[in-house]
Amino acid sequence: MERLIRYGSVDAIPYYNCSWKTSEEWNELGLKRPVLGWFLVLFGGTVEVLYLPILYIIFKTKLIRYACYKLIVFLALTDMSATVCSSIISGILYIQGAVFCTYPTFEYIAGGFAINTWCMACAINISLFTNRVCSIAFHEYIDVIEGKLTYFSMVISGIYGMYILFFTPIICFNSVALAWISEPLSEREESQEADEMYDNEWQSWNNYLFVAIMFFLYITYCVLVKKLAHGQKSKKSRAIFIQCAVICFFNTVTALVYNALSLMTPAPWIVLLGQLCWSINHGCPAIIYLTMNETIRNSFLQLFCRHKVSKVETTNSGHNTHPITVSHQHVI
Repeated sequence: MERLIRYGSVDAIPYYNCSWKTSEEWNELGLKRPVLGWFLVLFGGTVEVLYLPILYIIFKTKLIRYACYKLIVFLALTDMSATVCSSIISGILYIQGAVFCTYPTFEYIAGGFAINTWCMACAINISLFTNRVCSIAFHEYIDVIEGKLTYFSMVISGIYGMYILFFTPIICFNSVALAWISEPLSEREESQEADEMYDNEWQSWNNYLFVAIMFFLYITYCVLVKKLAHGQKSKKSRAIFIQCAVICFFNTVTALVYNALSLMTPAPWIVLLGQLCWSINHGCPAIIYLTMNETIRNSFLQLFCRHKVSKVETTNSGHNTHPITVSHQHVI
């Protein structure tokens, strides 16, 4: 985004100039994908609607006073922003069969926020699961460290996201490629200088480190959960592993597919899988909160279905109300 501010317009940015063809000529280079586009728009709209009562419930039930729920709200707001890019905007552009030069200024700005929200969501996810691991591994000290760790994580994630937004190259939508890619494909001829302008090493390192760190945290978390459950198998303990597997799958596939795009041209079905996983990745937390978080689920049923449910008690540290949580005796 710093380049847009520095040069004043997208066409003035070196190797992003679309002026050598008319808008109609650029449109002819795209490929309309209405089925995929409408699916993404409807999915994204549904996710945005689902997040609203979740946020309302978190504040209404005063869950926001717990450190982990502060991170959950931060992540939810980031995911809602990311869904606008990954699902709603992407869906509309697929329906139209757009390429970068169809709407260069709009897509440049959207591409900046797309990579910004993805990297921010990665950082917040790491912070959230680090918080949960620490709450189990260092339970006796959690009241001392949890609050400070939470605010520190939020500040660092915010700074990291702003750096990605303003000081790294953006990604560009291309309906033919079935993805947001680093190259705008706006030049008459390819060049080494253009490739250097498009290359975003931060995104690649973010994805590799995110996959490695999250894999380590998931394994650590699951081991701690199993240890605290004393080896007992239950529906709740299985739910822990299901949630871990679901979130880890969509995160990992998205990160690896988009890194592969910078190195090669994968098969179309792989790229499509990456696009769908990117969209679902930002939407699945809302579904998990409503189906597997007892407090949020019960409050949601009371709010919209007038369903009578038993009261769910919470602890000082909020362990029993997190979407993936444990108590000392059993999995919640």
